[in-house]
Amino acid sequence: MNEMKEMNRREFVTAIAAAACLCGLGTCGEVLADATTAPSSAPTTLDVGAKTDYAQDGITTTWMKAPNKVAVIRHDGKIHATTTICTHRGATIRQSDDAVSVTCPRHHAQFDIEGNVTKGPAKVALSRYAISVDANGHLIVDKTQKFTSDQWDDPNSFVKVG
Repeated sequence: MNEMKEMNRREFVTAIAAAACLCGLGTCGEVLADATTAPSSAPTTLDVGAKTDYAQDGITTTWMKAPNKVAVIRHDGKIHATTTICTHRGATIRQSDDAVSVTCPRHHAQFDIEGNVTKGPAKVALSRYAISVDANGHLIVDKTQKFTSDQWDDPNSFVKVG
């Protein structure tokens, strides 16, 4: 009779990543990075610097990768914090070459500077996180509060410039 061996967490994650790579779901590095970054390892609040550091419109990529997975964007008189997790299959998105949009490297979904889908296969806009200014003038992102595109007018989902 054959004995079944128990897998430890590392063996399990490696097996899942290998299976996903074989199925064409992404590169091994992307799958391993996404699978091994447990939500509990990421901070729930993030100090993204002084509001005055965001003097020009654009996408700040400093916190886009794990463990934070947040893009801070100044656009149209507001600063907002957007998740960098693609709504199609959960890969971490990157800033596009045009510097005013983001793209998923796995299936090439594209999102504009607001977070709206401009090219599929994604069908849902990126979520935003609550953002506020603390007593020191720093922007604080609260990842426990999410806003879908129909909630982007909520005053907690952005900070006004000025």
